[in-house]
Order: sequence, then C-alpha cells, then structure tokens
Amino acid sequence: MAKIVNGKIILTNEESLLLKDNTEFELIPNQKGIFLLIEKDVVTDVNHITCFVDETDMMKIDKIELEVINKIRTAKLSDLVEGKFELTLNPEQKKALTKLIKEEKIILFKLNETYKKGVYKIAEEKKETIDNTPKESENFNAPTKLLPDYNLQKDGFISTTNTERARILSSEYKEQIESNNLRGIKSFEGVYYLISNALIEKHLGNLIKILEKEKELTIEELAKKENISIELTKIICEFLKEDGELLEKQKGKYKYIN
Repeated sequence: MAKIVNGKIILTNEESLLLKDNTEFELIPNQKGIFLLIEKDVVTDVNHITCFVDETDMMKIDKIELEVINKIRTAKLSDLVEGKFELTLNPEQKKALTKLIKEEKIILFKLNETYKKGVYKIAEEKKETIDNTPKESENFNAPTKLLPDYNLQKDGFISTTNTERARILSSEYKEQIESNNLRGIKSFEGVYYLISNALIEKHLGNLIKILEKEKELTIEELAKKENISIELTKIICEFLKEDGELLEKQKGKYKYIN
C-alpha cells in the first residue's frame, strides 16, 4: 500500500516493479478517494481525462464495507481491540476498514487515556441518543431479543452481561448519567442495564399502583397489565427492589412491601 511520508509517495516493492520502466508521472484527482497515476509522456491535457467506475465494482466495495461493519457489530469486545481485530480481516476488508475510519463511520474508542490501544466501534452507536418517541419495549407483545440487541433508540435501554462493555457504556454516556437522563443498574442475575430515566418515570408510577392493588404478581402478569415488555418491566422492578419497595419472593414473582 502506497504511503505519503514528508510529502513523498512511498511505494511497496511490488508497486515499484509495476512502474520500473518509467520515472515521471502525473497524479490526477478523479473523484473522492480515487486518483489516476499516468505516464507523463502520455498526458497532453489532464483536464480531458475521465475515468468510469463500474457499478458492480462500487457494489462490491459497499458489500465489503458492510462485511466489516457486521463483523464489528457481532464480534466480542475482546476481539475488537486495535491490532487484534485486523487479524480477522482479509486484505479487501482491511482496505475497507481504513476507508471507514477515514470517513469517521468507524472509530477507535478508549475507555481512558491510560489504555494503549482502542476498541473499534461503529460511530453511529457512540453518537446514539435518546428521544421521547414510543419504544418497541412499550408493548407486551414486543419480541424478546438477545441482550446485546437492545438499544436506546428502539427500546429505551441497553443491556449487557459483559463487565468491560458496561464500563465503556458508563464512560460513553457519562454526561447523560450525571444529568440523570440515563440510569444504570445491575440485576441479581448479573445483567447490566442502562435505561432512559424518562422511560422509567413513565411507567414506574403505574406499576406501583398495580402492585399496591394486586399485592403480588408474576413478571408476566405485571407486564401485561401495564402493556410493556417483560424485559422493560424487569428493569423497572430492579429499581423498585433497590429502593426497598419491592420484594422478589420467588424468581419472577413480585410483592409490593412499602
């Protein structure tokens, strides 16, 4: 891969061999990210030189970029460390990764400056914010997802069993946590949750009223009465348990005690 060092283009041995019979070239910008290197004797008017990229080639590039993004989405946190993640990529995917980083679609995130290497993340995930639109979790019939698939935008909360992932989330959303827009909690089962405080407040009062009336309910019964997902109900009940207002007599069976 060619590099620019102190204003000079440095070529690999393979690239140098391709150009060994010529010494002077014109470097012509063609379109974003694409340049033409043409023998000087061939060029008469660079303004009239054009280049067309086959649409199938562009689709291939997009496909490779998507492969890299999907790898980052599905990989374990420990496999996304700078230097280790690249080992899982083929040469085309490595080029796509470099391009995605340059375009700031993928970023290297460090929990703090003491870490020598960062972790690859999709930029949109880091910039993820919350809003007040109804969430998928505000429906009893919402499909159950794997814990890593819940997100703030769609569900109003994030969940993980990975301690390092929880620390990174706490750092990423530090300002929103400190301003009480987000609240975090760890369940007895070892699941870390980060949830919109507005979502908690929207349903907490209703859940308390239901529990005061019914005295004792299963998680499914409570969720159905409020018409929210079992997972969202479970999270809010964790906060009630922490505040000493709720007792989980058996797993998934709650009694209001305040």
